[in-house]
Amino acid sequence: MNLEDELRTLGRSMEVPPVDSELTAAVLARVAGVPVRRRLRDRWRAFVAGLCVLLAGLALTPPVRATVAEWLRIGGVQAVPGGAAPRSAPPVPSVSGQLSLEEAARVAGFTPALPKDLGAPSAVDASPGFVAMSWGGLRLEQFRSGISPLYLKQHYDALEYIEAVNGYWFSTPHELLLVNTQVLRIAGPTLVWERTGTTFRLEGADKQRATQVAAGTS
Repeated sequence: MNLEDELRTLGRSMEVPPVDSELTAAVLARVAGVPVRRRLRDRWRAFVAGLCVLLAGLALTPPVRATVAEWLRIGGVQAVPGGAAPRSAPPVPSVSGQLSLEEAARVAGFTPALPKDLGAPSAVDASPGFVAMSWGGLRLEQFRSGISPLYLKQHYDALEYIEAVNGYWFSTPHELLLVNTQVLRIAGPTLVWERTGTTFRLEGADKQRATQVAAGTS
């Protein structure tokens, strides 16, 4: 027997004194006098207020935010936990393009941000809405955050919220799927953050260095 059945049985077995008929009529009249629309509006306001409190709590609690991000979008990246994480990752793929920053901006349709302490990138490539740069073994990608995710990150062991850049650190190797082409590779530790409608993916640095680079990217 479930809880609902138990409560129903308990209600039938309880002895309740008779209720005055005038009181019953008054209560029914009062309930009937409240328009349905008003009651629905009150319930909706209560729901919205509760939701605001919940969201405020999430915003103030980084560990909770990291947990939520495990199954929500991070800009143009969808994070999906579960499954066995890869034990290792190959070297970070370098960018092969030799575009100038001006050419990359024209192709991508936006001006790419640059890390202030890395100097000029050794390679730059671009496609509509997307720019990739590399500095040796360091790879930075930036792309517009659209309705659908560009990347799917899955099978990772840990996801940490980095408050300094409002981003998330994937500390272990994981699968990285380019959604529109279904190209899959194993990525190493990566920092992902979003700023003013653009998603950034930085791969090839440790957490401290990645955070410094992200903080200086503008």
